[in-house]
Amino acid sequence: MEHVLSRQHVEKLIVRLLEACPLCVVATCSDNIPRASTVEFFPVGTTLYILTEGGKKTDNIKQNPKVSVAVHAEFTGWSDVKGLQITGLAEIGEKGSPVFNEGIRAYKRRRGQESTALSLPDFMNVIKVKPARLEYLDATLAGKGYKVRHTLLL
Repeated sequence: MEHVLSRQHVEKLIVRLLEACPLCVVATCSDNIPRASTVEFFPVGTTLYILTEGGKKTDNIKQNPKVSVAVHAEFTGWSDVKGLQITGLAEIGEKGSPVFNEGIRAYKRRRGQESTALSLPDFMNVIKVKPARLEYLDATLAGKGYKVRHTLLL
């Protein structure tokens, strides 16, 4: 019989995965044309921040803020697959906005540069992804008697 992890335990596992993984794939869509972009992200809890120069993903988010994000640990075999599917809403923060400033703080924290001044070009923006649904997969949990799939609604 599989045991169920508490919501708090699952959230801790998710945060740990997000902190360990530097890249994600963010999927956007507008006019029924999907786009998936590999980007570096900066987590604060389960919220993701992405620094961006713009492009099609930001154009899509302006038209349709619903996004999907995939994060996974390095693949070493099926018995230890770990990944996360995030469904949520994205918001674009321009330079000087609260979202932009939150993203810069997340960037600096992850890079260990909290006290360092950061100079970015004026065209840089921050995408904030606020999750509504988190789908966590951790195959290593099976060996401990737990379910390998967990879904959290936020």
